Amino acid sequence: MKKIPNIFLWFLFVAFLVWVTNYVEALRYIFLLRVPIFVGLLLVFLPFIAIYTSAKAFLKNLFVLRSNRQLILVIIATTLAGLATILVSNVILNNAHLRFAVTKVDAIPEFLEYIILSFLVSPIIIFSIILSRYEIQQRVRRNIWIGTLSGLGIVIILLLIFNSAQNFLEFNDFLNQSIVKIFLILPHSFRKGYIIHYIDHDEPAPGIIPLGAFLLLQLFIYSLGYILGKPQAKSQRFEPPALGYLVIILSVIVLLLGEMSFFLDYSRVPVILLFVFISGAGYYFFNVDHFYNFQETQIPKPGVDEWKKAVGKRLRKYQGEQNQVLVVVCASGGGIQAAGWTAKVLTGLQELIGTEFTQSIGWLSSVSGGSVGAMYYLDRFGDEGFPPNNQLKDIFKSPTKDSLDTIGWGLAYPDLLRFIGVPFLVPKMQDRGNAVEIDWRGELKQPNNPPSLSYWQKKVTDGTIPIPIFNATQVETGRCFMISPMTFNLPNTDIENAYVDFNTLYPQFDIDITTAARLSASFPYISPVARPNLTYGQRPGQKPGDTQSIFHVADGGYFDNYGVAASMQLLEQLLSDQDCQVRKILLLQIHAFPSSPIQNNNPGSPGWLMEVIGSIQTLLNVQGPAQSTNNAFSIECLRRKCENGDRDVEIADFIIAFPDKSLSGKLEAQPLSWQLTQKQKKAIQAAWEHLSEEDGGVIEKIQQKWTSWYSHP
Repeated sequence: MKKIPNIFLWFLFVAFLVWVTNYVEALRYIFLLRVPIFVGLLLVFLPFIAIYTSAKAFLKNLFVLRSNRQLILVIIATTLAGLATILVSNVILNNAHLRFAVTKVDAIPEFLEYIILSFLVSPIIIFSIILSRYEIQQRVRRNIWIGTLSGLGIVIILLLIFNSAQNFLEFNDFLNQSIVKIFLILPHSFRKGYIIHYIDHDEPAPGIIPLGAFLLLQLFIYSLGYILGKPQAKSQRFEPPALGYLVIILSVIVLLLGEMSFFLDYSRVPVILLFVFISGAGYYFFNVDHFYNFQETQIPKPGVDEWKKAVGKRLRKYQGEQNQVLVVVCASGGGIQAAGWTAKVLTGLQELIGTEFTQSIGWLSSVSGGSVGAMYYLDRFGDEGFPPNNQLKDIFKSPTKDSLDTIGWGLAYPDLLRFIGVPFLVPKMQDRGNAVEIDWRGELKQPNNPPSLSYWQKKVTDGTIPIPIFNATQVETGRCFMISPMTFNLPNTDIENAYVDFNTLYPQFDIDITTAARLSASFPYISPVARPNLTYGQRPGQKPGDTQSIFHVADGGYFDNYGVAASMQLLEQLLSDQDCQVRKILLLQIHAFPSSPIQNNNPGSPGWLMEVIGSIQTLLNVQGPAQSTNNAFSIECLRRKCENGDRDVEIADFIIAFPDKSLSGKLEAQPLSWQLTQKQKKAIQAAWEHLSEEDGGVIEKIQQKWTSWYSHP
């Protein structure tokens, strides 16, 4: 009986489609207007999708602007996108009867165009104002209405100027005749809808001149955005907002695909198919790919066992010769939330337990956003083996600095130009991945001279810093790609070649630490998968066609989102070494999000939805409780192996997870994008305070374990 209502609704839906098909002319116009309709719907519903759907973790912070200047730019960019949608629609509506022999429709009155424009741009502007009011007040101590009124005033002035220019151009005989001569070059069938033939003269079709003028204006603004938003390694600088770049992309889509559809629909050429073909051909003929920068180095890479000696030297340096306590840190992925939480936990533990705790960290295995937090944490280390206490606040500020605007620039310029088929306009190394690297450098201790893996190699071998391990994933093989100053080369009988390290694969090359963190944090579509910028002959014995050195690298979360798997391999090798003096191991897992158990009772989503997103949903879900459960099993196996072996090694493991917001009213939903609001930054600090003050909580247990071990080795 439950199926009867569904069947009834299905028949109603089919009947509605049949009824709609009776209005053939309306359907024809809907088809011809499909591109501006699609962009118009995106403009209207994008805020609702970003805020009220599951996409809010990725998109909501787009609408949180950091200054009135950013708000002004969003108002201008959104208005231009709405105007582009209307102008393209006007050309199609006014001239479709000339080109496609459909019924002529009346032109939209000018006052109605302004009403439609207001309807298209209002949602983005209104939601930006609502979500940015607190942010702008907290950051720059300015009233948001100053930016709102300024933006609207500039928009009104621009519209008046554009309207006056449009009237001037439409009545300029020389310009009209010049445009007519250009279109007369085309065959008669192709110029239909672009010029109107009269008995004594020809003139451009309605809307052609305004659209052409707007194209020139948009091209100027687009070029200006490239210059203003180009990434720089500066900590404090103004950046156009990512939301503005997204709206610019919508403007390009409606202008490019909208005009392509009007021109090509006459010949029955599928616009999307042709566009994909042009884009693919551009990638193929110009050998387009995303690259990360390599540097040749003359510094010898350490041997396979040198990492063990480095760990031993660091522990002996600060603890003595025997009964050493080794701290191993594993930092999970999760975007900027993971970067901030990793930095906060590590600096907070040093403040609570003391610098001797930091000096006991042997290595830091990080993934994705956790790698960014680890990078800034290790960058501030001094010669004493820990970061100075007066720099702990800066360590938290650096990874929580917004990078979403820089990624928006990379998407709107180098990556968009590649995608639309003109990659020759873009430098080879310029993309959103390279852009975010430049942005991250601005927060390093030496922005203009970022450390490389080889530079950190000396610090590791001296025992000054723990071994950094930035975990990534090789796309072609699915192996864990361990990017580190040290050489590991971890194939074994149980997991043959499941791990490969940077030094083993590329013994003659070096990369900056920002590149290493970026490769580990190549979150899908936010940062591109990339391969080394190598040419044949740079590797000894490499022959043309040999691709073993040009693996693409993706986010480390594909292999293990917690960084535990790599640490388990290292611990097994370290404890099998006869010279190892470690007797106690404190394994800390830093999880950027609340721990969630696997749900055994789930009604499931509809089958159609599973067909569309099921594979992607599976890929994302295996990075959560399933991986965490496997890691817990691996840790337990290692613990039992130590208990039953010849060595008396005690292992204690703790998970420091971001607490559930139900535990404290101060906590906010955590984002997966590369931008944190002021409230979300405060939420991270509040979360740490909650954990550190909780009686019987994980931090108190860590302190107790450390005190018992370190005081009585």
